[in-house]
Amino acid sequence: MMHQLIFRVESKLLFYFLVFIQLANISVASGQTPTKKISPWYIYKEGSSFDDLAPYKNIISSVSVFGNPSKEFIDECHKNGILVYHGVSGKEEDIDTPAKIEAVANEYVNTCKLKGYDGIDLDYEQLDPQFQGAYSKFLRVVSFKLHRSGRKLSHCVGFYPSLINDTIPNIFYDPKVVAETCDLVRVMCYDMYYAPNVANGIGPTSTYPWTRDAMNYWMKYVPRNKLVMGLPAYSNDYAMTLKGKGRQVSSNVPDVDSSSLPSPTWLWYERINIYLYSAPDGNVHLFYASDARSTKNLLELSDELGIHTIGFWHFGSVTPPMWGEVKEWENK
Repeated sequence: MMHQLIFRVESKLLFYFLVFIQLANISVASGQTPTKKISPWYIYKEGSSFDDLAPYKNIISSVSVFGNPSKEFIDECHKNGILVYHGVSGKEEDIDTPAKIEAVANEYVNTCKLKGYDGIDLDYEQLDPQFQGAYSKFLRVVSFKLHRSGRKLSHCVGFYPSLINDTIPNIFYDPKVVAETCDLVRVMCYDMYYAPNVANGIGPTSTYPWTRDAMNYWMKYVPRNKLVMGLPAYSNDYAMTLKGKGRQVSSNVPDVDSSSLPSPTWLWYERINIYLYSAPDGNVHLFYASDARSTKNLLELSDELGIHTIGFWHFGSVTPPMWGEVKEWENK
């Protein structure tokens, strides 16, 4: 009896192993290795055009556009296989009744039809956690209406101290509902420390270990193929005074004469460069740089996590050396 049981177990194991090998061979033969892509946020303003995207068009899968892009811009994106999401935000009072939810959802659908957008990218932030139930209803209505019209739904999400022990996520969106309703979930792996708000302390906008924690959190709820690992293309700069507030800077080095700028110090655990320098305002400043080196490390993290789509906030602040790291990452 025991020999028969062992034989049955071994036979089942052999069967599952052969199935696994067959599926692996099919995947390799059909070239199903996931393609690395970027899906950045793009601020459309006067002077913007598809020429901005053109050098990187082969790696861009979609853009979330904030602003009012021209028809020509959207058409050029579509000609090059790039989906265009309309970035939107809002407040609790915009969607606090079923009638308002219905109206906003209809507005999103109509805007997509009128402008030619492929979908909506929701960037609602800092709503009351008590609003979670109403927000879940909002997501389901918007998702239903967009999908019925052939459009997609994307959502920007963050990672906050209240989510570290997430038995009940203390935030206005329910991660399970976000995963259920959205085609794309853009994890904002930045604003770890929001520089203009000194109450949050002083620190970088992103670090390697924090980004790893953020992505691991969202991977518990959202399939990898829906996730975008959003990276910073801006830095945090602080005046080291008792009342000195920080600021976000669309640069990877302090804005001072290079001859007076000290060499950066690499923080090995955080994997980010810092500059301690004398600023034109007469104060010593601490500058946490989002640069090519920190970007390279975050791209390596995306590989380790099996995340194949990354993004940048925002596209216009990405430097040529950072694009160089993206190119190397793409070719790995």
